[in-house]
Amino acid sequence: MAAPLAVIALTAGLSAPAAAFSPERAAILVDAVRDNGCEMAGQQAPAALEPLGLDAIEVQSFVDILYGAELVRVSDDLEHLILSEQLCTAQGSDSMALIVSAFASQEATLQPWEPDFTPARGAEFVAVLRDNDCGMSDAQAGDILPGHGFSPEISRDIVTVMLEGGLADLSEDASQVNLSAPLCAADPVDDSATLEAALAAWHLAHNQTAAEEVTQ
Repeated sequence: MAAPLAVIALTAGLSAPAAAFSPERAAILVDAVRDNGCEMAGQQAPAALEPLGLDAIEVQSFVDILYGAELVRVSDDLEHLILSEQLCTAQGSDSMALIVSAFASQEATLQPWEPDFTPARGAEFVAVLRDNDCGMSDAQAGDILPGHGFSPEISRDIVTVMLEGGLADLSEDASQVNLSAPLCAADPVDDSATLEAALAAWHLAHNQTAAEEVTQ
């Protein structure tokens, strides 16, 4: 189970991927959220997490793993990531044991996140946003997207690629996704090709990063 669309806000302001996926790295994220009162809003994430060396893809994968293990949840307003009471109160080895167990149960210890959607499906998502004045708030997403067959997983994947490719951006409070001005005004017939190019660019950039890490 992947975290809801709103969790994208936690990763949107962070840098490109750089480090290995491990429970120890996930513990850095958990400690940061715990030190922030056991919850963190999207707009707080860049200042809180980037100095710790946590990158966007790491955080997204860690949140998915912890969410799937019910160790984190999202607030009713979809704006805050919240640690479970168990993880919030756990310390030291107890906290690490919970995180290690989450990794084991998700079988994702070394599996980095990758977007999983077709360009045509991405174009359909763009059309939904364009019909909604070229943007969508967290609250609207919960009401609108399920009716168009968009799960939190695929919505997250599409928005992440769009944000990285400059096809969309977040509002200042990280509560709304907006299409870029050119994409908002674009001919819908070109949307599928635009998303195909964005996906290709994403895979090229991240495959190059992975290859560079292997050779270092």
